[in-house]
Amino acid sequence: MMWNKFVFLSCLFTSVLSFGQVTGSYQPAYDLKQIDSLAKVEQGGPPAFSIDPGLIQDRLKKLENQIPLHYNILTHQFVEIFAFRKASFTQRMLERKDIYFPLYEKYLQKYGLPDELKYLSLIESGLENKAISNKGAGGLWQFMPYTARGDFGMRVDQYIDERFDAERATEAACQYLKRLHKTFGDWHLALAAYNTGPSNVKRAMRRCGGSNDFWGIYACLPAQTRAYVPQFIAMTYMMNYHWDHSIQPENWVIDIPKDSILVSGYLNLNTLTQLTGFSLDTLKQLNPHIIAHFLPKNSSKVKVHIPKSRFVYFEQNRTRILDSARVDLKAPDSAEIDTSEREEPMPVAQRHTYRVKRGETLSRVARKLGMSVSELKRVNRIRGTKLQKGQTLVYFKLAKASTKWSKQKTFKKRKYTSRKKKKTTSKKRRKRR
Repeated sequence: MMWNKFVFLSCLFTSVLSFGQVTGSYQPAYDLKQIDSLAKVEQGGPPAFSIDPGLIQDRLKKLENQIPLHYNILTHQFVEIFAFRKASFTQRMLERKDIYFPLYEKYLQKYGLPDELKYLSLIESGLENKAISNKGAGGLWQFMPYTARGDFGMRVDQYIDERFDAERATEAACQYLKRLHKTFGDWHLALAAYNTGPSNVKRAMRRCGGSNDFWGIYACLPAQTRAYVPQFIAMTYMMNYHWDHSIQPENWVIDIPKDSILVSGYLNLNTLTQLTGFSLDTLKQLNPHIIAHFLPKNSSKVKVHIPKSRFVYFEQNRTRILDSARVDLKAPDSAEIDTSEREEPMPVAQRHTYRVKRGETLSRVARKLGMSVSELKRVNRIRGTKLQKGQTLVYFKLAKASTKWSKQKTFKKRKYTSRKKKKTTSKKRRKRR
């Protein structure tokens, strides 16, 4: 009995560390009655909780709106995890929520969805716009690339990843949640399907005797999905009663005021930022969906955010700035080329790797690769400040001009060399005479 209790609690506490859409296979689990019994001490007494169960139960009833907020031992355990063991995570969510909650509330209202669904993103991504799970799900709402492209028409490639566009991803998440609720007719099952996929939920329903209730199919769900709904309920509680557990925000994260433009075709972002008067790092912070340092030639109506403090200047000089930013700085000088055969080279970002040497720091490697430190960390998803010897880093560089440019340059050099040889021959003939 004690061994079973230890195994269950270990799995339960480990699962809270995982955020992001995960599709798992079926794993046997304890049923709810066994879970309740495991949480009791050997003598058969009540669970040893630090927070009064009656307090949490009463508060969840007051918070309950459209989505049921059931109280049980599982939800209580997650409340205590977010209140004590993961208090720093809860505090970070409080400090970041004001950036995204107004956007969430806007789209939840637009699609007629419960307002409390805004807390789901905290469990999904920890309000990290660039979050990537170990399965490849990305963004605030953790969409897999194939789901983002196929179901919601998002652009996900080496230049632009719209999963990182907060507005685009939030609207897609609302559409998906509405579709899932229509499919299952139950919010807990819809949330479980958002985490593990509708097919896994339907499979769990079949394996658990056709039950159409989350707690009824709990034992047949993948391990991480079993913890998903209790985490959501616990986080909903903590966001509303954090003060009573001595958790409060200290360093508020403030969004940079911005305005937006729509851009089509090639655009060099370095040139855009230099001429407008702000840094490339700021542009990347405002536009996490733009991965490369430029927009490719096939871009169509890409939203680019510009700091509000520089937008008036940009508007006053819009034509000059955009015309300059649309010039490919990698192209050779026009005087060296026969314009009758000239082709416009298409800029392409090529992926390169760099192996870290002993003693190298982030700033040193960034200078060597011609990148900013923040950009290097973002591309390689580095959270800390240290690099390991032998660590492989990824970076992108603009490809050189097309093959046609190179051939024309070579031709000019050969022609010049042949003239040089002729002059040398004529000098030798004069000496012989």
